[in-house]
Amino acid sequence: MNITDSDRYLEAMAAFSFFNKVLLDAPEKEYMEGFRDSVGLLDEWPFPESAESKTGLELLKNYLKNYTESELQPLKDNFNKLFIGPGHLFAPPWESVYKEQDRTIFGEATLKVRNRYRKFGLEIHNLHKEPDDHMAYECAYLNFLCAAAAADETAEDVRKEIAEFIKDHPASWVDEFTEKMIENSATDFYKGVAYLLKGSLNEAFAVFS
Repeated sequence: MNITDSDRYLEAMAAFSFFNKVLLDAPEKEYMEGFRDSVGLLDEWPFPESAESKTGLELLKNYLKNYTESELQPLKDNFNKLFIGPGHLFAPPWESVYKEQDRTIFGEATLKVRNRYRKFGLEIHNLHKEPDDHMAYECAYLNFLCAAAAADETAEDVRKEIAEFIKDHPASWVDEFTEKMIENSATDFYKGVAYLLKGSLNEAFAVFS
């Protein structure tokens, strides 16, 4: 199915922007309160059909409806436990960890992703310090591609890259990544993000292929 409606790309942009934000940045008071107050926007999520997406949306809606400021520190602790440390990371957010034999960062997958970004003139801010294949950066790249497709529906190379990149990169390791998130999350917020990420990537690939 080829999508030529710019609105569809704009909707996808919002989804990938969300994943970039919540997987890269620790939760902040203003962001979480704003998210709680606009929880109804989740009813307009662009990839709501899969079982994983439905589960993720339900978990997030229920969590946010009951969210208070007292939940902020446990949420930050959950974020650090999964993605930052100190010590063992329970859900490393880099593709190389899931694809390299020694499960280290800055592996072949990192270089492959970096080269995909460079095809469109992009480079991450913390080059050589933060691996390019962080799931948040891969979602940011998809955000960029969807923006380009929305602005120019004749950009066949961009539209093709969306589906191919999803298949080659985030969709190829999202199952193991989100399984670790779900198993090790102390809050339904990050469990919901995990289910929604898996479902949305699979749906996006089907839509944009």
